[in-house]
Amino acid sequence: MGSTEMSVNSIMLPEHYEERGTLDLKKDKKSGFAIQLVFISIVVLMVVLARWFEFPIHSTWSTAVSILATVGMAIAYIMVHELTHGIAIRYFSGVRADYFFRFPFVCTGSKAFFNKASFISIALTPVVLWGIVLIMLLLVLSPDYFLSMYILIGLNFAGAAGDYVQAYAISKLPSSALIQDDGKQSRVFLAR
Repeated sequence: MGSTEMSVNSIMLPEHYEERGTLDLKKDKKSGFAIQLVFISIVVLMVVLARWFEFPIHSTWSTAVSILATVGMAIAYIMVHELTHGIAIRYFSGVRADYFFRFPFVCTGSKAFFNKASFISIALTPVVLWGIVLIMLLLVLSPDYFLSMYILIGLNFAGAAGDYVQAYAISKLPSSALIQDDGKQSRVFLAR
Protein backbone atom coordinates (compact mmCIF):
# COMPACT_ATOMS: atom_id res chain seq x y z
CA MET A 1 0.00 0.00 0.00
CA GLY A 2 1.51 3.32 -1.03
CA SER A 3 1.97 6.17 1.39
CA THR A 4 -0.71 8.24 -0.37
CA GLU A 5 -3.36 5.53 -0.14
CA MET A 6 -5.79 5.89 2.74
CA SER A 7 -6.13 2.67 4.67
CA VAL A 8 -8.32 3.91 7.52
CA ASN A 9 -12.06 4.23 6.99
CA SER A 10 -13.65 6.76 9.32
CA ILE A 11 -16.21 9.50 9.64
CA MET A 12 -13.47 12.15 9.74
CA LEU A 13 -12.19 13.50 6.44
CA PRO A 14 -8.42 14.17 6.56
CA GLU A 15 -7.59 17.89 6.42
CA HIS A 16 -5.71 17.69 3.14
CA TYR A 17 -8.72 16.23 1.25
CA GLU A 18 -11.38 18.13 -0.65
CA GLU A 19 -14.50 17.14 -2.55
CA ARG A 20 -13.81 16.69 -6.26
CA GLY A 21 -17.02 15.22 -7.62
CA THR A 22 -20.14 13.15 -7.11
CA LEU A 23 -21.73 10.09 -8.60
CA ASP A 24 -25.52 10.00 -8.46
CA LEU A 25 -26.73 6.89 -10.24
CA LYS A 26 -30.31 8.11 -10.28
CA LYS A 27 -29.53 11.47 -11.92
CA ASP A 28 -26.58 10.57 -14.16
CA LYS A 29 -28.08 9.49 -17.50
CA LYS A 30 -24.95 7.62 -18.63
CA SER A 31 -24.85 5.59 -15.40
CA GLY A 32 -28.61 5.02 -15.59
CA PHE A 33 -28.27 3.68 -19.11
CA ALA A 34 -25.37 1.43 -18.05
CA ILE A 35 -27.43 0.07 -15.15
CA GLN A 36 -30.38 -0.69 -17.44
CA LEU A 37 -28.11 -2.33 -20.01
CA VAL A 38 -26.42 -4.54 -17.40
CA PHE A 39 -29.77 -5.44 -15.81
CA ILE A 40 -31.40 -6.38 -19.13
CA SER A 41 -28.32 -8.30 -20.29
CA ILE A 42 -28.29 -10.43 -17.14
CA VAL A 43 -32.04 -11.09 -17.34
CA VAL A 44 -31.69 -12.16 -20.98
CA LEU A 45 -28.73 -14.38 -20.06
CA MET A 46 -30.74 -16.02 -17.27
CA VAL A 47 -33.62 -16.73 -19.67
CA VAL A 48 -31.26 -18.10 -22.33
CA LEU A 49 -29.54 -20.37 -19.78
CA ALA A 50 -32.90 -21.65 -18.54
CA ARG A 51 -34.01 -22.45 -22.09
CA TRP A 52 -30.68 -23.87 -23.23
CA PHE A 53 -30.25 -26.20 -20.27
CA GLU A 54 -34.00 -26.92 -20.11
CA PHE A 55 -34.16 -26.20 -16.40
CA PRO A 56 -37.13 -27.79 -14.63
CA ILE A 57 -39.83 -25.20 -14.08
CA HIS A 58 -42.62 -27.52 -13.05
CA SER A 59 -43.80 -27.66 -9.47
CA THR A 60 -46.45 -29.40 -7.42
CA TRP A 61 -47.36 -25.93 -6.14
CA SER A 62 -50.28 -24.05 -7.63
CA THR A 63 -49.50 -20.98 -9.72
CA ALA A 64 -50.76 -18.71 -6.92
CA VAL A 65 -48.52 -20.38 -4.32
CA SER A 66 -45.53 -20.18 -6.67
CA ILE A 67 -46.13 -16.48 -7.29
CA LEU A 68 -46.63 -15.69 -3.61
CA ALA A 69 -43.54 -17.67 -2.60
CA THR A 70 -41.41 -15.97 -5.26
CA VAL A 71 -42.62 -12.46 -4.40
CA GLY A 72 -42.14 -13.11 -0.67
CA MET A 73 -38.65 -14.45 -1.24
CA ALA A 74 -37.80 -11.48 -3.49
CA ILE A 75 -38.93 -8.94 -0.87
CA ALA A 76 -36.94 -10.76 1.82
CA TYR A 77 -33.91 -10.92 -0.48
CA ILE A 78 -33.98 -7.16 -1.18
CA MET A 79 -33.97 -6.44 2.55
CA VAL A 80 -31.17 -8.94 3.20
CA HIS A 81 -29.14 -7.50 0.28
CA GLU A 82 -29.28 -4.00 1.79
CA LEU A 83 -28.64 -5.33 5.29
CA THR A 84 -25.51 -7.03 3.90
CA HIS A 85 -24.29 -3.67 2.55
CA GLY A 86 -24.92 -2.27 6.03
CA ILE A 87 -22.99 -5.05 7.76
CA ALA A 88 -20.07 -4.48 5.37
CA ILE A 89 -20.20 -0.73 6.09
CA ARG A 90 -20.09 -1.45 9.82
CA TYR A 91 -17.24 -3.93 9.34
CA PHE A 92 -15.05 -1.51 7.36
CA SER A 93 -15.83 1.67 9.33
CA GLY A 94 -17.32 0.83 12.69
CA VAL A 95 -20.16 3.20 11.75
CA ARG A 96 -23.76 2.09 11.65
CA ALA A 97 -25.37 2.28 8.21
CA ASP A 98 -28.51 4.24 7.34
CA TYR A 99 -31.33 2.52 5.43
CA PHE A 100 -34.10 4.19 3.46
CA PHE A 101 -36.37 3.91 0.44
CA ARG A 102 -35.52 6.00 -2.62
CA PHE A 103 -38.07 5.06 -5.26
CA PRO A 104 -37.70 2.64 -6.92
CA PHE A 105 -34.77 1.52 -4.77
CA VAL A 106 -34.06 0.52 -1.20
CA CYS A 107 -30.79 2.20 -0.25
CA THR A 108 -28.05 1.93 2.31
CA GLY A 109 -25.69 4.78 3.12
CA SER A 110 -23.19 6.03 5.64
CA LYS A 111 -21.41 9.16 6.79
CA ALA A 112 -18.08 7.29 6.78
CA PHE A 113 -15.32 7.87 4.25
CA PHE A 114 -13.97 4.75 2.56
CA ASN A 115 -10.90 4.01 0.51
CA LYS A 116 -11.42 2.43 -2.93
CA ALA A 117 -10.89 -1.18 -1.88
CA SER A 118 -13.32 -0.94 1.04
CA PHE A 119 -15.93 0.87 -1.01
CA ILE A 120 -15.80 -1.68 -3.83
CA SER A 121 -15.96 -4.52 -1.29
CA ILE A 122 -19.03 -2.97 0.32
CA ALA A 123 -20.68 -2.54 -3.09
CA LEU A 124 -20.07 -6.13 -4.22
CA THR A 125 -20.34 -8.14 -0.99
CA PRO A 126 -24.11 -8.82 -1.25
CA VAL A 127 -24.09 -10.03 -4.85
CA VAL A 128 -21.11 -12.34 -4.26
CA LEU A 129 -22.18 -13.68 -0.86
CA TRP A 130 -25.83 -14.20 -1.72
CA GLY A 131 -25.00 -15.45 -5.21
CA ILE A 132 -23.04 -18.31 -3.64
CA VAL A 133 -25.72 -19.01 -1.02
CA LEU A 134 -28.60 -18.94 -3.51
CA ILE A 135 -26.85 -21.19 -6.01
CA MET A 136 -26.10 -23.69 -3.22
CA LEU A 137 -29.76 -23.56 -2.13
CA LEU A 138 -30.89 -24.11 -5.72
CA LEU A 139 -28.88 -27.31 -5.77
CA VAL A 140 -30.20 -28.74 -2.48
CA LEU A 141 -33.81 -27.59 -2.18
CA SER A 142 -36.82 -29.53 -3.38
CA PRO A 143 -37.61 -29.17 -7.12
CA ASP A 144 -40.75 -27.25 -6.10
CA TYR A 145 -38.45 -24.32 -5.18
CA PHE A 146 -36.42 -24.42 -8.39
CA LEU A 147 -38.23 -21.73 -10.39
CA SER A 148 -38.55 -19.38 -7.40
CA MET A 149 -34.88 -19.84 -6.51
CA TYR A 150 -33.80 -19.36 -10.12
CA ILE A 151 -35.75 -16.10 -10.30
CA LEU A 152 -34.15 -15.04 -7.00
CA ILE A 153 -30.69 -15.79 -8.40
CA GLY A 154 -31.56 -13.63 -11.42
CA LEU A 155 -32.71 -10.87 -9.07
CA ASN A 156 -29.45 -11.16 -7.15
CA PHE A 157 -27.22 -10.77 -10.20
CA ALA A 158 -29.37 -8.40 -12.27
CA GLY A 159 -30.57 -6.35 -9.31
CA ALA A 160 -26.98 -5.54 -8.39
CA ALA A 161 -26.46 -3.68 -11.68
CA GLY A 162 -26.19 -0.37 -9.81
CA ASP A 163 -23.58 -1.89 -7.50
CA TYR A 164 -21.53 -3.05 -10.51
CA VAL A 165 -21.70 0.36 -12.21
CA GLN A 166 -20.79 2.14 -8.99
CA ALA A 167 -17.88 -0.22 -8.28
CA TYR A 168 -16.60 0.24 -11.85
CA ALA A 169 -16.78 4.05 -11.60
CA ILE A 170 -14.97 4.05 -8.25
CA SER A 171 -12.30 1.66 -9.58
CA LYS A 172 -11.26 4.38 -12.05
CA LEU A 173 -10.37 6.82 -9.25
CA PRO A 174 -6.81 7.35 -7.98
CA SER A 175 -5.76 4.95 -5.22
CA SER A 176 -5.70 7.80 -2.67
CA ALA A 177 -9.38 8.70 -3.24
CA LEU A 178 -11.87 8.62 -0.42
CA ILE A 179 -15.55 8.02 -1.05
CA GLN A 180 -18.58 8.85 1.06
CA ASP A 181 -21.92 7.39 0.00
CA ASP A 182 -24.98 8.58 1.88
CA GLY A 183 -27.25 6.31 -0.19
CA LYS A 184 -28.30 9.13 -2.49
CA GLN A 185 -24.97 9.95 -4.06
CA SER A 186 -21.32 9.04 -3.77
CA ARG A 187 -19.06 12.00 -3.02
CA VAL A 188 -15.43 11.70 -4.10
CA PHE A 189 -12.63 13.33 -2.14
CA LEU A 190 -9.04 13.67 -3.32
CA ALA A 191 -5.90 15.01 -1.67
CA ARG A 192 -5.06 18.63 -2.49
